[in-house]
Amino acid sequence: MISKPIFSQQDRWKPILLISAWLLGNIWTYQWFIESLTSNLLNLILLIISCIALSIQLVNINFFKQESFEFCFSISPFLLMLGGEISAIILKWSLNIPQLTLLCFILASYGLIGLFISTSAWHKGLTLAVITACVVPFLAAFNSGLGFPVRVITAHAVAQALSDFHLSAVSSHDIIIMENGIAQVDLPCSGMKSLWTGTVFLLGATWLENRQLGWRWLLVAIANLLFLITANIVRVFILVTAIEFQQQQVADVIHLPLGIVGFIIASALTWILLQRVPRSSVNSLDIKLTPNKDKKVNLNWIIVAVIVLGIIGQLQPFRSSKIALTEINLPSAIATETLALTPAEANFFDNPSNPLVQKIRFQNKNLTGSMLMVASDTWQSHHPPELCFMGNGFKVDAMNSTSIDDSINARWLSLQNGKLSAAYWFQSKYSTTDDFVARIWDYISHRHKTWVMVSVLFDRAETPDSTEIKEFSNTIYRAIARQYFNVSTVYLKQIY
Repeated sequence: MISKPIFSQQDRWKPILLISAWLLGNIWTYQWFIESLTSNLLNLILLIISCIALSIQLVNINFFKQESFEFCFSISPFLLMLGGEISAIILKWSLNIPQLTLLCFILASYGLIGLFISTSAWHKGLTLAVITACVVPFLAAFNSGLGFPVRVITAHAVAQALSDFHLSAVSSHDIIIMENGIAQVDLPCSGMKSLWTGTVFLLGATWLENRQLGWRWLLVAIANLLFLITANIVRVFILVTAIEFQQQQVADVIHLPLGIVGFIIASALTWILLQRVPRSSVNSLDIKLTPNKDKKVNLNWIIVAVIVLGIIGQLQPFRSSKIALTEINLPSAIATETLALTPAEANFFDNPSNPLVQKIRFQNKNLTGSMLMVASDTWQSHHPPELCFMGNGFKVDAMNSTSIDDSINARWLSLQNGKLSAAYWFQSKYSTTDDFVARIWDYISHRHKTWVMVSVLFDRAETPDSTEIKEFSNTIYRAIARQYFNVSTVYLKQIY
């Protein structure tokens, strides 16, 4: 039974007020998406095509003919709207990944739509709305920043599995290098794209087979993610094992088929489980709503709730006093020359967090090379420098965590068959770390604390225990500590 309209003619302005408050209060969730689309014509065209296809499909299922768009409170749409908005705010305060907050906003907006259409029509379009929410945020830029953490977790899992089977003592650092040696793996890869594609596959199959969204479907979705993660871990495990048995050529040949086969098997298992989810029934979804005299209050407090959540979404809680980002002045003993950023670097660092990026050519006694320093209070402005080296065409031979002069917890890299060396670390007021995942965790736990990423590429092979390297590294470290953190002597310890 379709609920009757519950407002008189003079109350028609309230739905308009509600929608306006929703759009204005959530500008922070979709502003990034609009800005990213305007800089990429292809993505804008794809979005327009997707919107046209979505509109045609909605017309085909009589989505707009169920009833006039009158406000009629329903618990399921309201909970989706409220849950999506609260999730977007929590994600903003923690990970601050714009793609995920936009995903939550799209779902929450569909919950808002459910307050103006029949329950049956809303349920018919729910699966399609979830698909849209998973696809649209990644049209502008797939890289969500989670790619490298996923790679690190995968590498740790494979290293542990190798250790359990007594096959090798390969470290997680070596596994990352091996994986890049087999095929160029960019930041979103090694699991993230398969997770995203597998999720879209599940949603598409759910929509095409008209499966009901509920607790059974949720279990299938969780199983789908576990299947995809396991397939990726098995893929990396097989590749690393092949390399350990001196079968580099075999690894080069099978890396792509392994990824495809793993994805197909994971998707097939998901589809089999999906068959146990009952199909949707229009009659069972047509929830009967009984209007009452108190329904008018619902829209009033919903408007208030939307306005309050919109205000909360603009806040930045637990934000410490931000340090003024100024150019790092190195001692005169180090001769420097400013270098221009590459187009890829300029694109990466062009983001709303406005990090300080300083790239120089240096000479200090017998040491020469280039150095990149990035100061920011958000983790998105930083990156794992080994990926930057690989992206610039350098072959990474080995990568190990080391302590330079017992004070700087850094990562030391051997490049180009041992012809070059590099080092990097992340530095805050009282700590240094070479672990990018630890850098992310510190952002979540300590909010907007300023960190400086220091990445050094030497012109020839060096050793981390040489006197020159120790003196040079400590000079850089102390210059940053004095200028950014007003600390002359800092006793550092690794985060983990």
